[in-house]
Formats: sequence, structure tokens, C-alpha cells
Amino acid sequence: MQRGFHPIRPCLLLWGLLPLLFGSCSFGDEPSPCPYDVRLEYWYAGSGVENMLPRYVSRLTQFIFDGEGRLVSTSVLTGDEVSGWKGTLPDGTYTVVLWGNLSDADPPPEKVESGGGGAEGETGDMLETMTLSAVSEGVPPGYRGNTSRLYYGTGTFTLKDGMTERRRIYLCQAYASLTITVRWQTTERVRLPADGVYRMRLKGIPSVYGFSGGQEVTVPSGDGSCVLPRPDRTVTYHEARASLNYENEVIGELVTFRYTAGTHELWSLWCNGEQLVRDLDLYLFFRKLPMDMDTNMEQNFDLEVTVYDDNRVVVTQASAADWEEGGGIHAFNLQVYANLCQLLLQNNCNRFHVWTVSVVDVGQGHAFQTGGFCKLFCFFQVVNIVRSFRVVQADFRGQQGV
Repeated sequence: MQRGFHPIRPCLLLWGLLPLLFGSCSFGDEPSPCPYDVRLEYWYAGSGVENMLPRYVSRLTQFIFDGEGRLVSTSVLTGDEVSGWKGTLPDGTYTVVLWGNLSDADPPPEKVESGGGGAEGETGDMLETMTLSAVSEGVPPGYRGNTSRLYYGTGTFTLKDGMTERRRIYLCQAYASLTITVRWQTTERVRLPADGVYRMRLKGIPSVYGFSGGQEVTVPSGDGSCVLPRPDRTVTYHEARASLNYENEVIGELVTFRYTAGTHELWSLWCNGEQLVRDLDLYLFFRKLPMDMDTNMEQNFDLEVTVYDDNRVVVTQASAADWEEGGGIHAFNLQVYANLCQLLLQNNCNRFHVWTVSVVDVGQGHAFQTGGFCKLFCFFQVVNIVRSFRVVQADFRGQQGV
């Protein structure tokens, strides 16, 4: 039996070939009929198969420098445009620098500064001298508010003989988020004013980034690498409003530039201009965490500060994350987790197998104690989950003032 020929099929076939004949963009050795010669894809470093950058970045500022390091183009991308850029540039080598979530407020919480010319005889904005600064006058004098939740990326590409260049550039987190909950475990209940103005302060935080990047680290997917922003030695003081909840706890968040391995984060709590908790050097706490502050991908920290009698303050990591390098994906209360491990071990639960249980008990007179690992292997019909957490506590004896 002879098959009938459907007249629409050649039309569909021709329609499918049109992009290849007239509108396609070729890469490599073939000539390119594209209306652009460079196409850049911008991805969040923590993405998997789907680009998550638009979820975290609503406004992307793009700086393009030529082979001499001279700024040749600045543009702002918003909405879905933050996922990439395409355009035409003369042949040559270029460096693109990206800052996500730079504010357009007046005055801005961070400012781009040229830093003067580069080498002798050069004028204009140069890659090697441009910086992003968080140094500003805040309220009270000497303190500034939270920075924006910044993201940073940079990459270099070369255009030659009119060939189209396509490159993916990963952006990483360029801020640190520190959420602190303060509670009092004292013999006599500490009465805090319900209408008080509570402020958390953080001293000694890096406040200037160079435009040229710093450490290069592999993204979690293993598909490439991203470059972390490079801080200089300039530091500033931060202050953020905190609030008193119904459980007599004070909660606040400080958003700053990233910490480094050598940053001494001096934290304190104030109410109506009176200091409730003296400066605590959180460097003594962070140095015990299993991460390198100079190379970790994310810096989202959730800490608990507990004030006891006898001038003792204990700092505990309130949550941990799936990312080994200090990420912030899924948080779990470590004390609850340790209690669960103990309960399962005591009851020999058939659905759970506990390999190791260690509950941290900060000893008297010890500055720090680091617990072992509590590993829980959960058997389900569909998924197996293995999680490992380390409980870290810091005992600041004699540094508390109420």
C-alpha cells in the first residue's frame, strides 16, 4: 500500500533548517554569521544542572576591560538578563568583572572607586586599581549598616579573526551572613526592656575588594571554577538592629564583606547605648570549624551565644549545612541531632544505624572543645541519606558583662 505524502512535512523541515541557514551561530573554525562575536553565560557557582543565579541576583553590573586593563564598557543587567550577555568587540583579549546586587541607592551601601590611574602615563579606570569599598560613615559615627548580599565573578577571553567566543563565568558569594541568637541561662532571670533598642556590632571586618580576583576554587558541580573576591587589609565596623523575642532572646543578623582566615570578628551586643555582652573575638570560634575562610564557597553562619553565671559566655554553632565548605543549603539543630542519635542508639532502632555518637560537653576551664562526629544512616525505600556534623563550642570565660 502506497503511503500518502503529507504536504505540511516539507514546510516543517524547511522551517527547521532556516535557523541553520540564516540565523545560526557557529563556534570554532567556521565563519560566524551571528550579530555578535562574544557570548558570555553567567552562572551561580552553587548551581547544578539549572542556573540559579537569577534566584540570588536581581541586578548585575558588568565591567569589561581590554588587554591593557583599561575599562572599555560598563552595563547593568536586570531580570532574566543577569544570566548572560552577548555583544560585539574588536579582536583582542578582555577581562570581564561582575558584581551582583550592587545597589543603585543614593548614597549606595558600597561604592565603586577608580583608585586613580594604573602604570605611569595611563589614565582612566584601570582593572588593577579599581575597588569596591564598604567604608562609610554610619550611625553612630564609626559604624556602618549591613552591606548588600553581593556576588562576584570574573573571567578572561580572547577574540580573534572574527570568530565567536562563548564562555561560562561562575559567580560566587561575596558577602558573609552572621545570624546570632543571644540567650541567658542565669540563676536570676535577666529582665530586658521590651521597648529597648538592641544593636549588634561587629568590628575588624574586611571592607575593600579589588576588582582583580583572588583565590580560584572549583565549583561544587566540578564543571568549572570560580574566583573569589580579593580583600585588602582595610577593615570597618558594622552595626545592625536586633530584636527581642517572647522567649527573652535577642536575635540579629550582620551582613558584611567576606571573612578571611585572619579576620578577628569582634562581636558585641548593646541595648539603649549600654553594652550587654562585651566584645567576643569570634576568630577563636571560627578557627575550629573544618573550613578555610579564604576558600570556602559560602559564608552563612548561624550562632547561639549563651550567657551563664560567673561571667561565662558560650558560643555554639546553631546549625550546619550540606556543603562541606561552609555552605547554607539545609540547616539542622545540632543539639537535637545529637539527642536523636543517642535515642536511636539506646533503643536499637531497626531503621537507623548509628555508627558513632559524641555529644560535646564543654569542660570547665577549657577554652574550646570539639566533639567527634555523629553519623546517621537512614534507610528508606527510595533514598539513603548520610549526614555528618561536628559540634563546636567556644567558652568565653570572664568576657561577659550584663
